[in-house]
Amino acid sequence: MNHPHVVISPQTSSDQPYALKLGNKLLITIAVESLADLSPDYELLASHLSPECYTLGTPAISADQEHRQQIEVVVHPPQMMAIGKHQLHLHLQSADSEVIWEHLVYLQFLAADDIEIMLTPDRTVIQDGVGLYQLDITNTSEVEQELTLRPHCLQPRSGCLFQTEPAQITLAPDGTEKVELMVQPQHWWLRPWFGKGKNFRFQVDLQTPEGTLLPQSLAQGTLVWQPYPRSQSLRLLAVLLVALATSSALIWRFLFPPQSGPSIAGLQSTQMINPQTGQKDIHLNWTIKNSQKLSKLVLWRQGKGGSTIAKTYWFKGGIPQTLQRSQSNQTFNFCQYDDKQTKTLACNGIETGTADSGEYQFKLQAFSTQDANEPTDVETTASIAFTPNAIPQIVRFVPDGLEERTDPFTTNPALGPVALAPSPGPITLNWDIANPSQITELQLMTVDVNNAEASLLQRFRFQGRQLPQKLAKFCTFAQILTCRHIPTAARQPGSYFFKLNAVYQQDQKSFTLTKTIGPMTLQAEPLRIASFLINGQKAPTKYVLKAGQNTLDLSWNVVGGTQPIVAMLPQPGKLPTVGKMQLKLNPQQQGMLTLQATDSNGKRVLQTVAIARQNVASLPGTASPKPDPSQVQPPSPSNLPPPIFSAPAADIPQPKSPVVVSKPTPTKSPVASKPVPAKAPVVSVASPKSKPQYSQESLAEAQTITRGLVVARQKRKIVLNGDTWNKAQDMITLLRRGYNRQEAAQKAGVPLWKLNVLATLGERTK
Repeated sequence: MNHPHVVISPQTSSDQPYALKLGNKLLITIAVESLADLSPDYELLASHLSPECYTLGTPAISADQEHRQQIEVVVHPPQMMAIGKHQLHLHLQSADSEVIWEHLVYLQFLAADDIEIMLTPDRTVIQDGVGLYQLDITNTSEVEQELTLRPHCLQPRSGCLFQTEPAQITLAPDGTEKVELMVQPQHWWLRPWFGKGKNFRFQVDLQTPEGTLLPQSLAQGTLVWQPYPRSQSLRLLAVLLVALATSSALIWRFLFPPQSGPSIAGLQSTQMINPQTGQKDIHLNWTIKNSQKLSKLVLWRQGKGGSTIAKTYWFKGGIPQTLQRSQSNQTFNFCQYDDKQTKTLACNGIETGTADSGEYQFKLQAFSTQDANEPTDVETTASIAFTPNAIPQIVRFVPDGLEERTDPFTTNPALGPVALAPSPGPITLNWDIANPSQITELQLMTVDVNNAEASLLQRFRFQGRQLPQKLAKFCTFAQILTCRHIPTAARQPGSYFFKLNAVYQQDQKSFTLTKTIGPMTLQAEPLRIASFLINGQKAPTKYVLKAGQNTLDLSWNVVGGTQPIVAMLPQPGKLPTVGKMQLKLNPQQQGMLTLQATDSNGKRVLQTVAIARQNVASLPGTASPKPDPSQVQPPSPSNLPPPIFSAPAADIPQPKSPVVVSKPTPTKSPVASKPVPAKAPVVSVASPKSKPQYSQESLAEAQTITRGLVVARQKRKIVLNGDTWNKAQDMITLLRRGYNRQEAAQKAGVPLWKLNVLATLGERTK
């Protein structure tokens, strides 16, 4: 059976349901075009909605091939119906109960608009404060209504604050509620100063709990904000006029500055310390602005005998001859123009003619060309204590950066301050010397604590106030000679004293000031392997050789330590700390390659790489279980595996074997018989000694020996990095591993009595 063609109006969807208010009606029309082969009788049915919400226009229809049938459905939700989304399912059913067409109508029931709202008054005028209104809201429907009040301004950016009391109401059928509405303007700049005032239009919306706004005629009102009172307006006008006049005056003064007289911009003594000493006279610096109108400068000196005129300088013809620079290298007692356009006059190191000791105060007066009797500006210095020709004084002599450090590990009570080794560079020093004008030479002596005979002396000769060339970039010569970051001769790790001698002349006689600091310990950078590359790549823990590969390109970089010795084991010989080499390999075997570095203090670092080949078994015995000590047979030389590297076997250091043969042969190397499994020669192995055990007692003894070694070095009984020093370091290492005092001394090659002396010295320093 073919289905008929049906057209329904209006069209709805789940996203766009038809909005219908409670109490209103919706007419739905269904047009059916019947076909010839259809059954003559049809029936329209509905479901999914309460029957009281809809009425079917025609319960049944008859098919007519030439006439288009139309059915009407009326949807009329009652007032008590639930508000929200609903569906009405319509379908056509034939006489034999076959559904030949069906459709869903999507509906949304809304609350009825039976709400009356009245706002009183509709217009309010305020000056300061809040506009008060009253809302009368009545529910004329037969359904209880819950409403929320949403007042808002009708003008954008109006700046009003609204408040309703209450903000939400519940209206019973035929019920009425009164709501208080308060409206207050927010922004003071919106209030007019003149005119009729500012109007604010607003509206009160009613909103259901579902968020739907009721579209009935809403309450609208007006708030009028009156302008400021006339008294405030007049004050504002006066303020604006004053501001306008002030800005005009400032602009005029900026564009056309007044022509003022000369002024003293600064006056101070060249002395940087108090009391002022070390010169034959007191020198002053000053700066004069508008010097083109300067007539004269008068300098007054105030001392114990009263106030007197020290100097008078006339500037009518420019800078006087006595204040002009006579030489290009002149550093004091001259004036010059810093800025010729502004006529700023700067005078440096002007002599005051003061020769006696005492406290002085100076006053400078500037006179203009228009009035030579009244000064245009006056400046006075602070009190200056003056002692002529005072001797130099070393007021500060410290290592560079030591006074700023707070790390508790940078000092040692036995060794003195510790200076971390520069990278690269020596220990640097700072010093300040007061009254340096009479200095003729500075001497800096660097003394090695462990080798006093190797002391180095640095000399710096002075010619007047001229700095030596070697100190020019480190020092400034003023009333205090300030020197920073002066490099010393302490470049190698060790302990040093530093002695500063200041040679000066007074009354044609030479004198020397001395100050010593130290001892200071220069620590080297810790020994480490910075890089180890194999064929240009970082060396791994295991390197697998490719088939046919018989060479390796090695490169390394070892940094830090003291006089490090680098070796590539098992290759013999020493290597530089930075270098590269090509290593030839034995094509049959594999093994270990070790880069090892050892400094003069016995500190050792190493990096080992396992060299393996593809499809090649490991070295014999590397993974085999340990043999029975009673059944050890020395291998014959013919059966020994060849070395991994193509190097003479005699040059490769061999580890000492603990095996002791019961019947030694006269020759140095053992001669093994042919291997016969049934009758192998019996070799006895010496029973190994018990391993040393770590303990707190051995560690405490090692610390005691360490303190004794430090004391012995300070007393110059042991030379740093000497043979005894290095053996003592090895002995301390053995003690820390758990060996007793006798075993450690024997293994390190140190007489036991020396070890006992170091222990005694260490016990005394506890």
